[in-house]
Amino acid sequence: MGKIIFEKVDFHYPEIYTPVFEKVSICIDTQWRLGLIGRNGRGKTTLLRLMGGELSPTAGRIKKDVAVEYFPYNYLGDAEETLDVIKECIGGLYSLEQHLDDADSLEAYMELDGFGMEGKIRKEAGKIGLRDCVLERKFDTLSSGERTKALIIAMFLRQNTFVLLDEPTNHLDAYGKEELKNYLRRKRGFILVSHDRAFLDCVADHILSVNKADITVEKGNYTTWENNKRMVEEYERRTSENLQREIARMEGGITQKRDWAEVSNRQKYHFASNSRTNGVQAYFAQAKRNELRISKNIEEKKKLLRNYEKNRELQFEQEKKEGWLIKTEDLNFSYVEGERLIQNLSLEIRERDAVWIHGRNGSGKSTLLKLITGEIAHPCVSYNGDIVFSVLPQEIVMGGCGSGREFLERELKDGREYSGAMQICGMFDITGELLEKPCDTYSSGEKKKIYLARVLSRRNHVIVLDEPLNYMDVMFRRQLAEAFRALRPTVLLIEHDDFFLRNLATVIVDLDTGGTERVLRSPL
Repeated sequence: MGKIIFEKVDFHYPEIYTPVFEKVSICIDTQWRLGLIGRNGRGKTTLLRLMGGELSPTAGRIKKDVAVEYFPYNYLGDAEETLDVIKECIGGLYSLEQHLDDADSLEAYMELDGFGMEGKIRKEAGKIGLRDCVLERKFDTLSSGERTKALIIAMFLRQNTFVLLDEPTNHLDAYGKEELKNYLRRKRGFILVSHDRAFLDCVADHILSVNKADITVEKGNYTTWENNKRMVEEYERRTSENLQREIARMEGGITQKRDWAEVSNRQKYHFASNSRTNGVQAYFAQAKRNELRISKNIEEKKKLLRNYEKNRELQFEQEKKEGWLIKTEDLNFSYVEGERLIQNLSLEIRERDAVWIHGRNGSGKSTLLKLITGEIAHPCVSYNGDIVFSVLPQEIVMGGCGSGREFLERELKDGREYSGAMQICGMFDITGELLEKPCDTYSSGEKKKIYLARVLSRRNHVIVLDEPLNYMDVMFRRQLAEAFRALRPTVLLIEHDDFFLRNLATVIVDLDTGGTERVLRSPL
């Protein structure tokens, strides 16, 4: 059993002097299954990079007595087959295999249980849902989900290693998430960054939360943490108005006592009596002491609200177009002759529909979006006049822009659209100060929020979102869901979060079965 200890750690990036962390002191047991949560931009990935040694504290120190490995792992080795790649990631076993005639290499290989490692790898692959045939394929031919599983296996087979998993569920379909969840439930000694509540509930036994004002560690899963947080917030919500009134009263009391003391101090010069002068001085000193006491009390009461957060209501507009917008009739499509990726799909999209496209990885979800939006032209797709799409891609690229504001100015030439995007950024807790910072300093979630502000503010008839919840915090997910329920825009979504979408979808397209289902939703 090891420990990772932060002792009064400060950190800021050299190019940005705004502190990311100040005086952080935490102690982590390396046998825990720890869930790491927090809003986008709070520094979750930075915290992991500090633990892994990729970054060094600006002040304070970090003590650890185990090796720490970070995922996503950037593999740059020479091995090509997946089995060999996994071996290489476990202490360079593949490279050692090429020199077993060397005594030192043989000794190192045996210390890592090299001769028994292939059996262990195949056993772990079965547990995580990676078929034997995948291990024989070249690593660069694997899907993103298969690569994720292969590299996670390698990390857990390393000796005396604490694993840092930074959002490993991104791009995994529901089946892949289930396999990874079951695998991690049988492991110990890792930190998992995830915004998937159900996933964290099944996997985590402790929660490390990066809050607005501090970092806390609690025993339990996500629901336990959320219930505790909800009770604290409910208390703060009930008392916030009283606290603000009391703070205002105290601040007024400081001003009043200071005014009285100044008046008395001026009056002392009109009296010759030493006793009068001494009395005024004593009163002035007492007023100063009262001011210090009240100021300290004010600061203590303000701390009660330091982690209180409230989502702003998300508002945006969409062009209206009555009736049906897009139709597909017996749509068939494949990239390879003789195979059908999408088969006999008939679909009608009407105004205010929320169309959820789901299926396994590789079932053609993103391809269907390209067919519907016209990026791939097809005679079986028809439109009711000119239909304008506003698209959020799966991978966010800001194209060499120096800052978020520069990106929005470049993308939105229309003044009304630009103003709308700036307002939406504010609703997403993206401040004007943040928008002035370089794009390469943003977290993945901050980039996606800025790009989504662009998408929602542009004139459109249909919003297209390809995995919008990757990297996004729980408060954002709730904010987006509430806006979609209230505003009911026409939207096409690919997403693996069933909880998010089963409450929103009016049309479900299942590419695993080729079927579509229209769901009746009561208007709010």
